Amino acid sequence: MKRFIIPTLLMSGVVSAKSTHKPLKSMLLNYEKNISVNLKNIGSNAYKIKAGDTLASIANRHHITIKKLKKTNKIKDKAPLVVGATIQIPDQTIKLSTLLEQIKNAGPLLKEAKEHLGKIYVWGAVGPKTFDCSGFTSYVCRKNGITIPRTSIQQGKVGTKVSRKELKEGDLIFFDTSKEKKGYINHVGIYVGDNKFIHASSASNQVVISSLNQSFYKARFKWGRRVNL
Repeated sequence: MKRFIIPTLLMSGVVSAKSTHKPLKSMLLNYEKNISVNLKNIGSNAYKIKAGDTLASIANRHHITIKKLKKTNKIKDKAPLVVGATIQIPDQTIKLSTLLEQIKNAGPLLKEAKEHLGKIYVWGAVGPKTFDCSGFTSYVCRKNGITIPRTSIQQGKVGTKVSRKELKEGDLIFFDTSKEKKGYINHVGIYVGDNKFIHASSASNQVVISSLNQSFYKARFKWGRRVNL
């Protein structure tokens, strides 16, 4: 009997098929027609606000957008959160075909990116032995069948724009690393999850994984772009 394995990306929550009563094998074989997937935490959808919580931290913990959290609970802009109060975590239903497409694309893209860790940074280089920042991202994307422009400033205009709180693995992320913070894009990397990203760094002189929580990158982060779907 064939085994159907849902990757570990799904193991952070309960996966429920909102569909027919057909057997799992039949549904997976025909997922584009009749299945949606609800990714939600085990137990109740209610969440009790704790000291130190913010809308951003709650949304990030439950893998939803701040906008959706505010809309579900009818929270007005700048309204304070009350410790001990209960809010509802919205339903997180997406099409299974969309979920599987995200897994299929982000996995190989990040695998390819990590294979180049330690390779030397050279301005203007597009790989495979040396890279600059946008040369690295364009090379990794191209190896995965995704065509994006050559320069970081142009790459920052393609795909779907996302905020830091909405980042998913495989998203391109953009920075203004100029000392004067001139307001334009001049650096790009690939988000790998857990507030980290992989990039060809001129400061480190190689391809490295850095933290978005570093004060330098945190202050200069501009936005993300989703181009892998």
